[in-house]
Amino acid sequence: MKTINEEIVEWAKKYVPIFNELSTKYQTPYYTQSPLSVLENHVDCMIIGINPKGELGTGSSVFENPENFLEGNPDWSSRFCEDGTISPNWGKGHRYLPDTHFFLGYDSFYHPESIDNDKKTIWTNLTPFVSDNGNNDVLRELMSEGIKSTLELIKIVKPKYIVLLGKEAFAQLKKNSGDAESSIQYSHVFSNVDAQIGYIFDIPTVCVRHPAGSWEVSKLFIPMFIFLHKMTVILKNRSPHVNMIEYMRNEMTLWQKKVSKTCNS
Repeated sequence: MKTINEEIVEWAKKYVPIFNELSTKYQTPYYTQSPLSVLENHVDCMIIGINPKGELGTGSSVFENPENFLEGNPDWSSRFCEDGTISPNWGKGHRYLPDTHFFLGYDSFYHPESIDNDKKTIWTNLTPFVSDNGNNDVLRELMSEGIKSTLELIKIVKPKYIVLLGKEAFAQLKKNSGDAESSIQYSHVFSNVDAQIGYIFDIPTVCVRHPAGSWEVSKLFIPMFIFLHKMTVILKNRSPHVNMIEYMRNEMTLWQKKVSKTCNS
């Protein structure tokens, strides 16, 4: 039986030649985010953004050795300072790293036990090809091929939980999933909120707006939505009959009805 690492190397050998050709064709660099070469077992969480920040048409990336691609973003190891704070280079601009930490209930410090442990959490994107403005300017072919590779990667690493950053992510995955379309299921929980929940290959998945965009409802809504979904997943595992969407809706209604805004003391 093949190890996780062996399967990932085979995955890279399949897709890197395709990515090299597309990178040369469109003169657009590509890279993955956290290193995949360190993975030894299935992971706890997979965080999937849209694509790396960069400019289309600025040159090509050609990995002669597919395993070099698996080493990830060359700057990934320097994302934290020695004191555990997020590096200014990663904390400015769109604030992707600190805001994603916040979405998942963490502060802006290094958490090697969980979210920042590259053996337990994968940080990646729908597509490895760069663009300046995410979905708005990434080329269709680059997104499509990237999504195919990401779906295959999910099958290999089998995360316990998936976080999609980008309100169209579920739809994009389903559109480019080919024969796996039926394995991607999702629904909105609230009619006037973009956040969605669902499953990818039976893996519980939550989809929220990207940190670079405007957040929904309030500063705390997205972290609360993700936490409520995680707790509902736990309940679902205990009692398979639980309807997750209805449970989350009912819980929100209970908060509104039963929690008083005033205090008698």
